[in-house]
Amino acid sequence: MMKILVIILILFSALKLSAQNYDLIVTTQGDSIACQIDSITDSHIYFKMKVKSNWFHTHSSLNKVTEYKYDAINKKQVIFKSETSYIDKITEPLDFTDNKIYSGRYLFAPSAFGVDKGINSYTNYDIFLQDIQFGISNSFSLGLGTTLFAMPFYVMPTYYHQINEKSAFAIGDLVMFVPYNDFSFFGNLLYGLYTRGNMDNNFSIGIGIWTTTDSDIASETISPTINLSSSIRINDKIQFLTENYYVQMNAETDFHYRPGEIVEEFKDETFSQYINVIGGISGLRFYTQNPRNSWQLGLVYYFTIWDFPDKYDEAGWYNFKNEIGFMAIPIISYSRKF
Repeated sequence: MMKILVIILILFSALKLSAQNYDLIVTTQGDSIACQIDSITDSHIYFKMKVKSNWFHTHSSLNKVTEYKYDAINKKQVIFKSETSYIDKITEPLDFTDNKIYSGRYLFAPSAFGVDKGINSYTNYDIFLQDIQFGISNSFSLGLGTTLFAMPFYVMPTYYHQINEKSAFAIGDLVMFVPYNDFSFFGNLLYGLYTRGNMDNNFSIGIGIWTTTDSDIASETISPTINLSSSIRINDKIQFLTENYYVQMNAETDFHYRPGEIVEEFKDETFSQYINVIGGISGLRFYTQNPRNSWQLGLVYYFTIWDFPDKYDEAGWYNFKNEIGFMAIPIISYSRKF
């Protein structure tokens, strides 16, 4: 467990160090301060600013502030007055909107709009799953994630290309693995994705190939997959998101023949087949006053459809699976941009 915590802390620190933007506070005296805003109350604004080359937490009365903006200044473009957070010059204005932070993802699945260079994010799903996304460039991102038990790890590189203002495509690879000898697993989803719309309202269609190796928790599988995702902006603070998948998976079912009490007539058989799995995540994204943060509330669900041979319908045969299975689990996640 300690190793897992160390890994998470290292990744979290890397995100923070690679952040590209400062917040901006403009005072009534005309000073512009590049800082990191912590919180805002009805009367004060709390922030972190630079004094003599060191960063300190401080605050100011709101009646001394004419304007404040999140993520308004690119770190690479600002020139400070000596040993302070006061801005002397900005070499080039930064065109940045909060929508772009989240446009590259639905609840978990990516969209082909991607994210810009330097826009990195951390998302926690039900405390259990930790996900980190790095905007390496304007056309490439890298995702990393794992559970609290470090099973499995996943890596998700994605390349994006903007076709025009309303459409884009992406090519990506989701690699999942469990690196323990006594409980190994490897899965890979190679996919292509097309997105149409804008940052607020769009839909995506994806196709891919899902493969797994024969392991303790999965049989060997090579299967086509289909993904349909969409986002609809309800108002300034709420957005509806849905992502849905279809995949075939190789699975086995144990059948038991017990026609009566005569043990000699008992027998067991294992039936192997590809099953149809339809699943997804649907829910709402809630934007906060600070555009760095958002909350997502939704439902994870899936259906499994089995097709058992007619012989197992005869009296005496039974198993522990229904031909149509269903499960739904609520999910809450928190996202923060760095």
